[in-house]
Amino acid sequence: MAGEAGRPRFRFLFNVCNDVAAMRRFYVELLGLEEAAFMDTPEFAYLSVEAGGFEVMWFRADTELPVPTAFACQPGWEGGTLETTSWAVFIPEERFETVRQALVSAGTSLFEQEPAWRQDSYLAVSALDPMGVTVEVYTVPSSPPVTGSK
Repeated sequence: MAGEAGRPRFRFLFNVCNDVAAMRRFYVELLGLEEAAFMDTPEFAYLSVEAGGFEVMWFRADTELPVPTAFACQPGWEGGTLETTSWAVFIPEERFETVRQALVSAGTSLFEQEPAWRQDSYLAVSALDPMGVTVEVYTVPSSPPVTGSK
């Protein structure tokens, strides 16, 4: 962007997907990320969401792409087995349970239905987005959970 101070940085992360409307539902409607742009026409389709100083974009593939069903290995928890790209999305504490419930209600594939206390520092559930990407949905609570959390 014009006028920014001079160090290199990521600005866009491009992904390809089978259905931009499904990605919009997951990232914008369920997780609550800010939509920067959306277009879904027979000729061209994309979604862009604000990601804290850069944008993550999904473009509709020309041909149907395979969708993994296994969870990715991530450093914050044990359980994923697929060695592939994945990411984490921070949810403010006051919205975390509402977002988790929305994921469950939408039938999202979750590694565990209940949030897990991970790395003795944050609460999270791991979900698969519509393209099978593992997304660690997490919050940092003001105090650790008392009982029943891992």
